[in-house]
Amino acid sequence: MNPPAVVLCSDFPENYGALDDYLQEYEEGRLTAEARAVYEAPLEQGPLDTVRLRRESCISAQGAKARFDRALVELQVGIKVLPVGVAEAGAWDYAFVYELLPRWFPEIPKQARAVGRGEARRVLVGRYLDNVVAADHKMLAQVFHVLRWTPAELERTIAALLEEGAIQEMKVKGVRHPQLVSTRVLDRAL
Repeated sequence: MNPPAVVLCSDFPENYGALDDYLQEYEEGRLTAEARAVYEAPLEQGPLDTVRLRRESCISAQGAKARFDRALVELQVGIKVLPVGVAEAGAWDYAFVYELLPRWFPEIPKQARAVGRGEARRVLVGRYLDNVVAADHKMLAQVFHVLRWTPAELERTIAALLEEGAIQEMKVKGVRHPQLVSTRVLDRAL
């Protein structure tokens, strides 16, 4: 099996999943030092199970588990790493194996170039509402805060979805605030 091709950040004007994008995010203060260390371990050594990932990123001390877990969540939310398998490791002989997304799915960065940030936000909010059926502005802000959207970005996204007719704002019996509801869900209910 040939190793996947390496994509460099300089090949793209924005973050499209290049292996070294994390450096710019770190320098801008958008990536913690722990997340950088966790990211660099599989970058240098390939897929690693959780036990080795903690050790190789030098976040393996007993008191550092919470810091490691936060770093791993930060990287998964940022779609930088993903679990790709399971290894017989750790206390229960069961640990996830993590790899860098652009190496595991090298076609995704190319596909991402065709999708603008606004369109991506609309799809994410629309799919979320397809699944939960109804949510208010405050709930959407709580859900999508992990993606570091500004309140203005979220409100523009909601306004665009309302204008497109993909969602509706409506009063729901027993709920104090108006709810945003997916029109796809409404169509299925009728």
